[in-house]
Amino acid sequence: MIVVERNGINIKPEGIPKWLVALVDIALANLGLYFGFVLATGELQSFQIGPLLILFPAVSLVTVLLFNNLGLYTNQRSGITPIVRALVIGVIGLTLLSIFFAFWTRAFIFQRSVFVAAPLLQLVLLLGWRILYWRLELWIHGQKKLLVIGRPVDVNYALEKIMCLPKGIFEVIGVLDPGRSDEFSGWLEKVDAVLITGQLDMDQKNRIIRESFDWNKEVFIVPDLYEIILTRAAMTQVHDTPVIECHDMQPSFLQLFMKRSLDLAGVLLIAVPALPLLLIAGLAVRLGSPGPAIFTQERVGLRGKPFTLYKLRTMIVGAEEESGPVLSSEEDDRVTPVGQILRATRLDELPQLYNVLRGDLSIVGPRPERPFFVEKFQKEMPEYKLRHLVKPGITGLAQVNGYYATNTQDKLRYDLYYLADYSFFLDFKILMLTIPTLFSREAAKGVSEKPVNRERMS
Repeated sequence: MIVVERNGINIKPEGIPKWLVALVDIALANLGLYFGFVLATGELQSFQIGPLLILFPAVSLVTVLLFNNLGLYTNQRSGITPIVRALVIGVIGLTLLSIFFAFWTRAFIFQRSVFVAAPLLQLVLLLGWRILYWRLELWIHGQKKLLVIGRPVDVNYALEKIMCLPKGIFEVIGVLDPGRSDEFSGWLEKVDAVLITGQLDMDQKNRIIRESFDWNKEVFIVPDLYEIILTRAAMTQVHDTPVIECHDMQPSFLQLFMKRSLDLAGVLLIAVPALPLLLIAGLAVRLGSPGPAIFTQERVGLRGKPFTLYKLRTMIVGAEEESGPVLSSEEDDRVTPVGQILRATRLDELPQLYNVLRGDLSIVGPRPERPFFVEKFQKEMPEYKLRHLVKPGITGLAQVNGYYATNTQDKLRYDLYYLADYSFFLDFKILMLTIPTLFSREAAKGVSEKPVNRERMS
């Protein structure tokens, strides 16, 4: 780790500038495109050079926009896996848009194999560069010594998440209860960063942030739900007093119109390849265990109105007759062998395209929950009802960033972020991130029944 001392305070460098990272991305994306042409055609003909040069500016612009939208120019705190996943999605998107630009500019005189070779080369080059970049950033910043502040229940949960990160990112050297916040100043010389978890008194939180900034320490905050709501607020003034104007999180009419149009277009596009899969999967369900292929369940939708959700059945018939409504666990013996495959591949969700066509669901949105759990969660978290300001979806921000077993409060944080920052580009990003999620076993894993290992966290 590189450290510079100034006025008795350790100052750590910012790392490699993001503009330089973007320039290297652009260079490698265009280099991969060029070598893709050479590999596919043997050598470039004079009449091919012009169309290729036309593609370079488009590829450069799309690379920066796509990579920025996929979070590749933000600090990565979760290891190399999310970077690889985002790069794969980015290269797929770049390839599709390159094909569009090639036809639009009449550059389709190139062999089609170019658009197979180029993305493979782009992915190899960009992966090599990004892995090197991540290692360099880790070397420059070093392992951050972290102080975690919060109530025991919040701290324990945060420590479990930190332990899932690759080695070398954080080293937890202290835990501080809010009741001992007067000891905070003594910790500042020993740590590089502070993590505030859960609910803290506002005065305590302000003091911790202020003192951390005075010492040039990084601050991470697990936000309260109302703080997420404030991300949509705008600064204004009443006479000469600055005030925060909080806006309704309901999407505008134009946004809703665009979203519905894209939902219908998406269903029509997906339905053709999905229908044979649905028929095969439905037959497998019928042959695999007694009972119907299609399973229906009441869920809560827009503005809290109930609707009937359709899925391929993955559990035995009458799975909740004795237990009542419960979440699926990691080793749930109610799930059939065919159901395990359907859940792992998300094929059990295919009938929900009918729900989208009916208008019950959107393709992207907060996942719909059952009335029993909605009532339970709203008692625990009154902000939970805000997620019903928009149609629920087949996939959502919580599904691509979390797992099935992610706790309800964290899922709600993602849902509220989705409402606060909704845009067409956010929907596009979620759809792209859904692709690798389909192949992640961890994302579909049920809620763990194992107790939390307290000794491991101390």
